[in-house]
Amino acid sequence: MRPLLGATFILICGCSSNIAGSWQTAEVRPQGAVFPIHQVTFDDQGKYTATGQFTAQGAYTGDVHTTTGDYKKQGQTVRVSPIGGPPVEYQVRRRMDGKLEMTLKLPGKDRDVTAVLTPTAP
Repeated sequence: MRPLLGATFILICGCSSNIAGSWQTAEVRPQGAVFPIHQVTFDDQGKYTATGQFTAQGAYTGDVHTTTGDYKKQGQTVRVSPIGGPPVEYQVRRRMDGKLEMTLKLPGKDRDVTAVLTPTAP
């Protein structure tokens, strides 16, 4: 019975809920949708730096912008607070393959956009 309990523990705890590190967007669903983050680094002290085609205020420009600020992860939610812009909440999930999924519910819309991010070097 003990080996089964150990295997169950590994399956339940095998994926770290920690999002600290550098990530790059590899896939966006639905296909063709725009996700605010192309690359992001979350540090262990609650700070982040991200690049994407949105300004800190949330405006899509098509140009690449860098935003910085604070983040706080609680359960399956991460709240990023860019300097000069409003906070944005994402649903997050670390997958068994080590990738990070981030889902953004689009304001005023009845749909969401999900990005799969892969770890990168900082």
